[in-house]
Amino acid sequence: MLTQLVELLAGKENGLSLSEISREMKAQPSAVLAMLDLLVKKGKLIEIGPDGKCCTDCGLESECNLLAARGKRYVVSQSLK
Repeated sequence: MLTQLVELLAGKENGLSLSEISREMKAQPSAVLAMLDLLVKKGKLIEIGPDGKCCTDCGLESECNLLAARGKRYVVSQSLK
């Protein structure tokens, strides 16, 4: 399923949100979130904000109103493209 998740995101230039991925994969959000967390830790995916910028770059992730309202999106790491 991890490969399927990476392949799904590889075709999405602007990434997908947790709910969009869950819907596409027909899987529970909690299961998808666990896979996303693992793939982010392994460097295969990157978390971005709704504005398209990498969440880990700005340092204000915990205080971000944009993330609170719209949530993170996930994209394939440039090293895998």
